[in-house]
Amino acid sequence: MENGRSELRARYYREQLAAAGRAAAALRSSYERVRQRFPLPDPIPEGLAVELEALTARFARLADLLVQKLFRAQDALLLEDEGSLLDRLNRAEKRGQIASAEQWREIRELRNQISHEYVLEDLRELFEAVFRFAPLLLDAVERAHRDDRYPGTDGE
Repeated sequence: MENGRSELRARYYREQLAAAGRAAAALRSSYERVRQRFPLPDPIPEGLAVELEALTARFARLADLLVQKLFRAQDALLLEDEGSLLDRLNRAEKRGQIASAEQWREIRELRNQISHEYVLEDLRELFEAVFRFAPLLLDAVERAHRDDRYPGTDGE
């Protein structure tokens, strides 16, 4: 019975890893399109604002997928207790999945601002933060793809 649950956890992890790969490709595409436009001009032209909003939405989607799905799936494969969000981030840091749990708390707060559409007086600040943190999300996906410690995921 446990072997069946273990296979289900491994399959779920592989699905989340694949989803993270697709989301990372979309974020990378947006990031590359706006990269040469930093530092941002004042005012931000309408076409660039559209690109930055796409970057921001893709950032929020990948951040959520990593924290809520992929890191949880890694914990489940390693039979870790779920605990709090901070516990999950600390375990991801300990495994070398992320460089800093504290940075990821900031990423999570930024994702919440984006997802809950908190009114921000200056979107420039939001766009700059997303641009600054986007490479950390992309790095976490690359690390996950290279990591071979998860049972039932080798060779796939």
